[in-house]
Amino acid sequence: MNNNEYEFDVLNESQGAATESTSVCSNGTNINNRKTLLSEGKHIFITNQTSLMNELVSFEELKTFLKDQLNENNKERMENKIHYWVDLQSLENSEISEICDILSIHPLTKKDIIRQETREKCEFFSNHIFLVVNEIHYAPGSNVLVAATLNMLLFPRMVFTFHQEELQSTYQVIRMMKYNQSGGLPSSGWMIYAFLDSIVDIYIDLVDKIMLETQSLDELVLVLSGIKQNELFTRIGLAGRRVTNLHSGVFGKSEIISVLLRDEKLIPTDMMRYLKNVQDHILRMLQKLTLSQRLLSNLNNIYMARVSLEVSDASNSVNRNMRKFTAISTIFIPLTLLAGIMGMNVRLPGMVGFPHGDTYYFFIGIISIMVLFSLIVGGLFKRAKWL
Repeated sequence: MNNNEYEFDVLNESQGAATESTSVCSNGTNINNRKTLLSEGKHIFITNQTSLMNELVSFEELKTFLKDQLNENNKERMENKIHYWVDLQSLENSEISEICDILSIHPLTKKDIIRQETREKCEFFSNHIFLVVNEIHYAPGSNVLVAATLNMLLFPRMVFTFHQEELQSTYQVIRMMKYNQSGGLPSSGWMIYAFLDSIVDIYIDLVDKIMLETQSLDELVLVLSGIKQNELFTRIGLAGRRVTNLHSGVFGKSEIISVLLRDEKLIPTDMMRYLKNVQDHILRMLQKLTLSQRLLSNLNNIYMARVSLEVSDASNSVNRNMRKFTAISTIFIPLTLLAGIMGMNVRLPGMVGFPHGDTYYFFIGIISIMVLFSLIVGGLFKRAKWL
């Protein structure tokens, strides 16, 4: 089965799970259950451990569900111990605040979830883990990398995912759930691994692409010349910026997994091996990005050295031409000066045919003015350090 058929199969199953029923809010409004986990806009989906069915619910139904799950007198809940994944997309701030109050979330954590601008981190509390991780992808119709924030709350039997827009990693998580041995949601802790692994897979693809771009630039830096060098310099700059962005994102995830590996309460022991595998992928990406940074730095130095050599060659060529002009000027400027002096309309030394009594005063005066002018201008040039 090719990738397109694979994606279509998973998407159809998700859509089929969402279209089986129509929920009704407390005010009597029907909910369009044709939405899926991969749809845009606001939605609340609940996935349980027994199947891959994604149930679209209203906000009031979600509150009822949470209160029922948190009720210690619910014997059925205590006996079944079913794990749930609650996906919340594009919720209002007031709705997020109300859910956090029901779950007894710390006010600072609630603030971080609402703001969606928190750095990547992992925090442990008495009965849950708060995780912030960023997903990076290309903006539609552009080659600009943009980030989307995913906030996760992990409880012993439930995991909550908060995000303001659809995530590419969600699709991969659905695929992993479908082809899991249990055929559904293994556990709430497994969702942490699934999302981290899916997001890291996105980064792996981007890192491989930037490695190919760096290798291509390495081959072109000694070949291109002229105007094409400007394009090469632009590509080196863009590649360097992408490498920096990817490195900062990948490094944050390495810190998160290092913290999760120290937990022995909410993360199942069998999940540790999976998290270590994700960490190995991250370390490999960090090595590739470090290599790319060094290579791009070397390419930039090579590019600047080549440009300097070309500028030096052009300067040497200009100097050779100026040397020829200087030689020609050295020959003809004295001749021009001599021709100008001998062509003056005054009596010159050696001239004949003038009446007796004529003197050389005019000649001497003109020569004196020329000498004085030369001395003054020469002094000014020397003062300006031109000579």
